[in-house]
Amino acid sequence: MYLIKVKDDFCAAHFLKWKDGSAEELHGHNWKVEVAVKCERLDASGIGIDYVYVYNHLHNLLNESLDHRNLNMLEDFTKANPTSENVARWIYDKMALIIKKRNPKAEIYSVTVCETEQFCVEYNEES
Repeated sequence: MYLIKVKDDFCAAHFLKWKDGSAEELHGHNWKVEVAVKCERLDASGIGIDYVYVYNHLHNLLNESLDHRNLNMLEDFTKANPTSENVARWIYDKMALIIKKRNPKAEIYSVTVCETEQFCVEYNEES
């Protein structure tokens, strides 16, 4: 198995709502994102899936949907707290559709989202 990985980043603000009804102050991060795509086989040219294809779609998704936004104001995060965990799953779900269109034999393996160098979460659907 091959894991093809690409990285990108975006700047966005958010605040987290706690179970007791309180909330953090609005603050921002320079979020780092890594997408890993799993390929069992290579094509005739020895490629699982083109890095540039994955990167361009990740970059467009982040740039058009998340960059320089207040995540709390986005429709997908009005009910789900915009935690790193939920952001990672959101990116995973969007990228999974994109990857399947390009290469039905490839699939998204994981998405890692970092708020800082020290605080990251990885999401995947492997059991």
